[in-house]
Order: sequence, then C-alpha cells, then structure tokens
Amino acid sequence: MSKVLRLSLLGILILGFSVIVSAQSTTTGAIGGVVTNPNKEVVPGATVSVKNIETSKEDSATTDGQGRFKVVNLQPGNYSVDITGQGFSPYTLERVVVEVGRETSLEASLSIGAVTGNVEVTAEAPVINTTQQDFSSNLNQTSINELPVNGRRWSNFAILTPGAVPDGNFGLISFRGISGLLNNSTVDGGDNNQGFFSEERGRTRSAYSISQAAIREFQVNTSNFAAEYGRSAGGVINAVTKSGTNEFHGSAFLYDRNNKWGARNPNTFLSQLVNGVPTRVALKPEDVRYQYGGTIGGPIVKEKLFFFFSYDEQRRNFPGVAVFSTANYLNTVNRTTLLARGLTTPQIDSALSFINDQTGEVPRRGNQRLFLPKVDWHINSKHQLTAAYNRLRWNSPAGVQTGATVTRDRAGFGDDFVETDSLNLRLSSTLSSRLINEFRFQWADELDSQFAQPPLPGQPTTANGFSPQITLTNGLTIGKATSLDRAALPDERRFQFADSLTYSAGNHTFKFGTDINRVRDIDDNLFTGAGSYTYSNINDFIVDYVNFANNGSLRAAKAQCFTQVSPVANTRIAGKCYTSNYAQGFGQPRFQLNTTDWAFFGQDDWRVTPRLTLNLGLRWDYEQFPQPFLVNPALPQTAN
Repeated sequence: MSKVLRLSLLGILILGFSVIVSAQSTTTGAIGGVVTNPNKEVVPGATVSVKNIETSKEDSATTDGQGRFKVVNLQPGNYSVDITGQGFSPYTLERVVVEVGRETSLEASLSIGAVTGNVEVTAEAPVINTTQQDFSSNLNQTSINELPVNGRRWSNFAILTPGAVPDGNFGLISFRGISGLLNNSTVDGGDNNQGFFSEERGRTRSAYSISQAAIREFQVNTSNFAAEYGRSAGGVINAVTKSGTNEFHGSAFLYDRNNKWGARNPNTFLSQLVNGVPTRVALKPEDVRYQYGGTIGGPIVKEKLFFFFSYDEQRRNFPGVAVFSTANYLNTVNRTTLLARGLTTPQIDSALSFINDQTGEVPRRGNQRLFLPKVDWHINSKHQLTAAYNRLRWNSPAGVQTGATVTRDRAGFGDDFVETDSLNLRLSSTLSSRLINEFRFQWADELDSQFAQPPLPGQPTTANGFSPQITLTNGLTIGKATSLDRAALPDERRFQFADSLTYSAGNHTFKFGTDINRVRDIDDNLFTGAGSYTYSNINDFIVDYVNFANNGSLRAAKAQCFTQVSPVANTRIAGKCYTSNYAQGFGQPRFQLNTTDWAFFGQDDWRVTPRLTLNLGLRWDYEQFPQPFLVNPALPQTAN
C-alpha cells in the first residue's frame, strides 16, 4: 500500500473516532434546529417528527442534551414538523421547505401546559448559512419555471450564481475564472458528465440532455464544498429530478420561437453571378424552433409507490448559409494572367460558376427527443428505492456547423448525431435512529458521431464517395475536414458505484463513503483521413479546376499555374497548383481506452455553538490510467 493511501486511510480513521452525525447529500436535504422553553432554556429529549406533505413519508429524531436535533436524508420538498416534549404543549410547523444539499434550520419554542400550539409558518433555507462552509446557491421550482432561459437548457441557470460566467460561446460555464472543463455535474446523485471531453453529457451539441420540465431543483457549489464532492476544480452542480406524490399532477408546455418576428442577420448574403460579375444579395433564412412536451406524476400505490414521467421534444428548422470569408473573393480573379496561361473565357466562367455554386442556403435541422420515467418505492419505513431512466436522441442533418453563416461549401456542414441513455438507482436505508446508508448505482451510455454529407452535383468525391468538403476562406481547401468522419467520438459507457454511511449523535455530523467510476471510451476518428489540398488564391484553383474538367488537357499542354515560386520559377504546371502539399492521415482510426476513478472521503461537521461550525474533511482521489494503445514499435516511448 502506498504512503499516500496509508496516510489518507489513517486520516479517515481519525475522523471516525470523533463523535459523529449525518448530513445532507447530493440528492437530499435536512431539517435541524434547537428546541427551547419559554425561558429560552433548551429542551432535551423532545421528539421531533417530520412528514413529507406530498408522499406522507415520516422520519423522526430526538433532541440531545443541548436541545438540538437534525433529521437528514430528506427528499427535497415540503414537510410538516411536529415537536412534543413531556410537560409541554404540542408544537406544529406547516410547510417547511427542504432543498437539496442544504439544512433548513428551525428554532422552536414550546409552551408549558396543556395548551395546544399550532404554528403555521413556512421555513426556508436561510440566506445566511451558519451550518455549512460552502459557497452555494439553490435554484428551486419557482426560479426554473419563471425565469427566462434561452433554449430551455436548465443548467444555464447556473450563470445566475455569483462567480459564474459563460466560458466561450458553446454553452460551457466558468466558476471563479476556472475552465468550464473542470466542473462536475450530477443528476440524482449520478455523474452527468462525459469523460472524454470533460463536459456535460451530450456536450453542448444537443439542445440539452435532460428536460427542464423534469428538474425539480439544483444546487450550485462554487467553492469550499465538502469532501463528499470531488473531481472538480471549478463548480459542482447537483440536480434532482421530480418525483410522483400522493396526488396526480401534470404539466404541458409549448414554445414557438420564430425569426419571422426578428431582424435579418446583417452578415447573411448570397453570392450570385450577374453577367459574370459577382453580386451580393441579402438573405434572411428561416429559423423556426418548436419545443413541446409535458410531465405527469402520481401514486401507483398511495404512500407506497409513485411514478413520474417527462416527455420533451424539439423540432428546429434553421437553414445555414455557405459563404466566402471575404465578400469580394470572386472579384480577385485575374483574367488577363489566366488567359495568358492558356485558359479561355468560357473555361474561366465555368470555374467561377462551379465555385459560386458551392455557396448558398443549406437545409439544416436540429431535432431532439427526450423522455424520463422515474419510480419511487417506499419499501418500508426503513428503506426507499428510486429508479430513473433518461433517454436522449439528437438528429441534426447539416448541424455540425451551427453558425448563421459558415465558410464551407453547402455539402461541407456535416451531419450530427448524439445518443445518450442513463439509468440511476438509489437505495436509502435507515439502519437505526442514528445510522443511515445511501447506495447509488449508475449505468450510462453515450455515442457522439458526425458524418460528411453526399456531394453536390459536379463535385469530385473522396474515396468513400462523399463530398470533398470545400473550405471557403481567404483561399480554398479541397478535401476532408479534420473532424469528419467521426464514427465515434466518443462511444462512451460508464458504470458508477457510490456508497455513503452517516451516523447521528449530538452536535457532530460525520459522513464517509466511496465512489468508483469506470469509464470505457471507443473513438473512431482519423485526422484528415481522406486527404486535402489547399489553395492560397482562387486563380490557382481555376487553373486546376479547368484541367480537371477537361481531362488533364492543361497539364498535357504544360500550362503554368497562376502563382510561381522563386527561385524555381515557371515550373509549376496545371494539376498541381495547390499551395501546400497533399495532406492525408494514415493509421488505425479506431481505438479503445478505459479509466477507473477511485475516491474515498470522510467529513465531520461540528456545530460547536449556534454561531460556530467547524467543517473537517479529507478526500482521496485516484485515476487509474489506461494501458498504452496504438504503440509504435519503432518508438518505445509510445508504450509509456
């Protein structure tokens, strides 16, 4: 056993010998507080019962010698609290709100005698958090339902938290200036991450990976979070999905977003040849997005078995426009020099017509379907089992390139596909009045793929018959884009096992556990696998195009290229007028790697006084790297 591991385990054991208590987690919250009499003296031995108003599940605790109590492992929701003590009248609080990852604090003052006390209040999570050391924000149903968000991606609400800003233009979020690739996202306690690109599952290519309508609430931890949370130098986002209750509830939504009511993009133009002269024509492509769906939840067996189901679909039609990066690019043709090279005016016009036909409007869609069924089973008073499955299918023809205008040919946008499935299981067990165990399991699978489109009429094709994918920058690149095809980037499968054990006694909070994450990635993406040629100017391309269209006649006549390079001038001839050499990648396109993350943690939250809490914690993480793959025998270093 390594020295680091020995020291880590020793630290956890040291924490284990302290007096200990249980705390809230990534999926649950807690209710805690102090019970006093009218003289503000603590009341030990009082019985505290909490009941979930929506499911009727009950939990209880007893105040300690300092009148303190804490009821943990509570599903987020609304609760009633009943407190009874010998010689005191009953005390009732209605509609106490419990949020994920937080303790709702109460101060209950009991009345002496047989007078019945019935206090109706709403207890929220406090603005000033005196029990936890983290900097966190919770977004509840009110925020999720009523705040505006662009595109219904619920995780974007995290930008509302202090210290959070967008990281680039592709949906990533930075906390405290740290890269958006260093965050950790969980849903119902299971990792909602993609290991290969270190982003949210589904990445930012799909509209969203879980429906906003299925999210009950989520917590954003920006720093100083407990040892329970790991694998993150940035922020930690913990989300929980909705559950069924004793009453049937449902919702429906329809969003219609249409740029028919918006302004035209000032950079969107079509290029047309009028009497051989390139002319720009303003264009406003259609952009219509419908998002619709609904939820339903209720009892299968009242107070015992509940269900929840969410359906979410997006249909988007947003044609793109293939354009040259320079508006007057076609005006850079030097007809005089080309005619001197042996080309004719009809041949030059034919080449211009071909390259201009590569631009224009491109049919493009972004369609997505999501559904999430969930079951909550209260097996008995001590055990509760939750199972949730989420399925995503994203289909976006020509959707690899998402900009309003794109400097690629009409057949070079690329088709985009995402498929994700995840199953989260959670078993919560109350082993005794002080001991609670939570076991979580996740299986998840994700396949991201991108493919080239069929060629346009008259285009040369790659060896596999696809479009050459022409890049329309200040020059021209004819050939396969470095990103396509991506048969799998990645095909990822995850198995996650997590278990945490908590124990309650007095004013301490102790929790320890383990988390094992096994990820398998298959990647199939050969860099420039079909080869490419690059032209620095359109004139050289015209020479090669005319030569190609006329079966190599210019090359046979040794017609010179437009550009000649010193000192060997006048030697470049038609057929090889590209600026750079032909580039193509070779090798094994498909490989597999496996990683396993091991984590152990222990933490003790010690409530020294009502105004002072000490948070002690220790965590050990280890990532087991894959064995070497794609080893080159000629370079032994590649085996390390």
